Amino acid sequence: MKKYFDLPTLCTGIALLFLVSIFLSLASRSVWIDEAMLLKNIIEVNTLSGFIRPLPYYDQAEPVPASFFFKAAMAIFHYDIKPLRLSVLAASVLMILPVCLLFKKYKWGLFVFLVAIIGNTFSSGFHVTELKYYFLEVSGSFLAIFAIWEAEENKNIFWTLLIAAIISLIGFSTLIVSGGLLGYAFLWCLANREFPRRSATIVAFLCAAACVAFSYLYMKHLTIYQLSNYAEYGGGKSLLVSMKSLGGAILGAYGKALLITSCLSSIALFAFNNRGFIFRLNLFFFALVCVVVAGRVFGFYPATYPRHVIWLVPFSLVISSCAILEFTSSQAKTFKVLGWILFVVLALQAGKACYKNLTGENYEYTANNSLYEYLAKMEPSNILVYPDAQPSLEYYLQLDDRLKKHHYTRVLDETTQTRDPAMEMPTFFSMIRTLFELRPAGEFYLLLSHLDRQDDDKGITAVIETEIKKFDCQYTSVLHVHNAELLRMHCRVDHE
Repeated sequence: MKKYFDLPTLCTGIALLFLVSIFLSLASRSVWIDEAMLLKNIIEVNTLSGFIRPLPYYDQAEPVPASFFFKAAMAIFHYDIKPLRLSVLAASVLMILPVCLLFKKYKWGLFVFLVAIIGNTFSSGFHVTELKYYFLEVSGSFLAIFAIWEAEENKNIFWTLLIAAIISLIGFSTLIVSGGLLGYAFLWCLANREFPRRSATIVAFLCAAACVAFSYLYMKHLTIYQLSNYAEYGGGKSLLVSMKSLGGAILGAYGKALLITSCLSSIALFAFNNRGFIFRLNLFFFALVCVVVAGRVFGFYPATYPRHVIWLVPFSLVISSCAILEFTSSQAKTFKVLGWILFVVLALQAGKACYKNLTGENYEYTANNSLYEYLAKMEPSNILVYPDAQPSLEYYLQLDDRLKKHHYTRVLDETTQTRDPAMEMPTFFSMIRTLFELRPAGEFYLLLSHLDRQDDDKGITAVIETEIKKFDCQYTSVLHVHNAELLRMHCRVDHE
């Protein structure tokens, strides 16, 4: 009887189905404040010159290829959230697919790799369905891994140089990876005596280096307002503060399971007898981590949030997967046991992710879909808009015409401009006070989004409550969803 499939193929197929299911759930989540701010620019900017300079709204910055991608996607899908997210996912998958060639020599290679990805979908999965440029940074790292594999396995350095040039153009953090690839290519050429034997290699290297240098200077231009306007991106912080910030960002990007697996895999590989591709990839990854740590400490790479280091995750996913496959097939008992322990950790995390998806895990940063659907069904009303709710409101106004029946009072200045980082929160609190001063007479609503009043570490809730008391207002919460709330309010008529 003909054998149509074997056990590894069956398990890989099942894992792929679970992964698709999770991604479909992720694609259904709401647009949140960061996405809405960026999409405002995509909607409003209609010229090439508008995309090649700092974006005009909400101090946003994005590589030009990403802006063009979203402009094209919105031309096709308009403002429909799920198709937009799926288009981002599709683009990511196309760029990630070459990495699968790494696992063709392993019987269980693709299965182990998929298990690792499933376990990290609540982090990297968010970013490859995010309506921002982070999907290009994640995909760029996978392309860099493929470039190193191509050089090691097929002795082809031109893919490495081409990919170094390409990924320098598609992301901000990918500039670190691009610089790393140039360094790797230089050492590879020296080891293989490409210099000066092959003039084509020298020309390719110089062209790639010029592209990376241009991208660095240009990206500094695009991010000038982001880096100057917000205190968390500035340097000059103590070593303890810097490392705490970086540690939180890495933990958020990795999760505990992958972080443990990645650390153990990377350390063990230095003692493993394999000195091939996976060993060199691990060295490359170690060098990138050193750059990130130094960048955070000395202030030239402000890694503050998980999205700033999410591009490191692909290296750990591949290294951990390959390490497990190599260790479990090793004759050395210590490495074999370690390999199975590492796999069990990743498998348990993947199982947890699948269980969360099956039980309806909340994937939302902010449940704006529910919030604005409720607003759309209300009678025409006067609504004060909390400043951080303004970007999402503007997007959902484009998405649902029913929302246009309300009268909205907004105070957030959306224009990109130079600001004093030290005045960020005082200015924000001042906007809240101004908002209440503009309140209408009689009954109105206060729209809160991107704010969890039960877990508010910036004291914003206290400022809101102070303004409510100042104007002798009473309120009732008519809707409370994840990180969003709608308050029905009534204040005294006079504006004393």
